[in-house]
Amino acid sequence: MTGVTTDTSDTSHVLITGATGDLGRAIAEGFLDRGARLALQYRRSPEPLAPLVARAEAAGREILLLQADLTTPEGPAGLVERVEKEWGRLDVLVNNAGGASPRSFADVTLQEWQEALQLNLTAPFLLVQAALPLLTASRGAVVNISSVAALTGGAFGPHYAATKAGLIGLTRSAARELGPLGIRVNALAPGPVDSAMTDKLAGPVMAGITASTALRRVVRPQEIADAVTWLADAAGAVTGQTLVVDGGRHFL
Repeated sequence: MTGVTTDTSDTSHVLITGATGDLGRAIAEGFLDRGARLALQYRRSPEPLAPLVARAEAAGREILLLQADLTTPEGPAGLVERVEKEWGRLDVLVNNAGGASPRSFADVTLQEWQEALQLNLTAPFLLVQAALPLLTASRGAVVNISSVAALTGGAFGPHYAATKAGLIGLTRSAARELGPLGIRVNALAPGPVDSAMTDKLAGPVMAGITASTALRRVVRPQEIADAVTWLADAAGAVTGQTLVVDGGRHFL
């Protein structure tokens, strides 16, 4: 962990999972620019977060770097416990950790299916469940990062699309039940985003995706970050919704 503390009572305390990826770093930067205190989860190495930590320290803001394996039964609850120990509060939870390797329907193994389910759906459920007392106290917000693949089927395979669709269902259920507690829960469906994940797709696949997108380009990570911070901070009457940010690939 690392941190420089300049806390005020109205500073947002934000936990972001999967923070070392392109999208996670962009989301973290977006909240940092808004003066938030950040807890950033990583699975293997925090090295990609070094520039962000340097920016935060230069601005006198705090970042907690927290290692956790969210695919284990104890990982999500343990992560929230550490946030509670450090801060005693949480205002925003961003369930960003997720992913899968591209596979055809016939080639997805049971292990790959279960791994996608654990990371993309079970972990967000357990994180919201564990964070419920803190979010109730702060009347906080949850933003679940789904994918446009949940709506279109996508190019990564059934394991990815199905679990991301499940995350939308989880979002709606949580929003309905937790709304009376003052907790807002929304999902964001990006795609395709300029990131290491889309780099895994073959050139012809990406060309086809771009050609079928109204703006004829992929989405920039910063554009996703702007949408996440809006859902978390400014969209006070918005809950249970799925905001699609995909350059016009899918129209609801």
